[in-house]
Amino acid sequence: MKAAIDACISISDEIYQSLQSEAEYKKQPKGEIISRPGKAMRKILFLERGMLRGYRLVEGQEYTHHFYFEQWFATDFYSYLTDSPSQLFLESITEIAYYEFDRAVFEELCHKYHVIERLGRIIAERAYLTMVERMIHFQTNDLKQRYQSLMTNNSQLLQKVPQKYLASYLGVAEQSLSRIKAAIVNS
Repeated sequence: MKAAIDACISISDEIYQSLQSEAEYKKQPKGEIISRPGKAMRKILFLERGMLRGYRLVEGQEYTHHFYFEQWFATDFYSYLTDSPSQLFLESITEIAYYEFDRAVFEELCHKYHVIERLGRIIAERAYLTMVERMIHFQTNDLKQRYQSLMTNNSQLLQKVPQKYLASYLGVAEQSLSRIKAAIVNS
């Protein structure tokens, strides 16, 4: 976790120890539901290893909202920031190891240490920018372009994530994604 944080801000060993000491270290197998909809999200995770998927369930249909990668933070940011009931499931799509921070404790650390407050701002900014980029892709690119962008920018998704989750993330049926993949291979 320290290396990932140091990559974006400089944090002293003492402050890092304070941060790490407030986290609960956990491991979960692949396919585990880490969080369910209905309650406000009052925790933020730092994924040390593995990958999570955030998704909504609407009338029995899963809609992948986001993928969370190792060596960064994960939560339902909307619920976390607004204290409203979460609408997302967070599910491990690989075996995961993570640090879990309680929101109230994380906020206390932000008040105590300016650098952790800055870290919180950077986490929120990255989450916001990721969602804006995703919206722009949906509004301006067709399925083929969105898939090619995934191939270029997130190739690990193609290797680790089942096609049904990728299709859901791209906003199409699995069969449509199969056709696009075949067309790209044959071109």
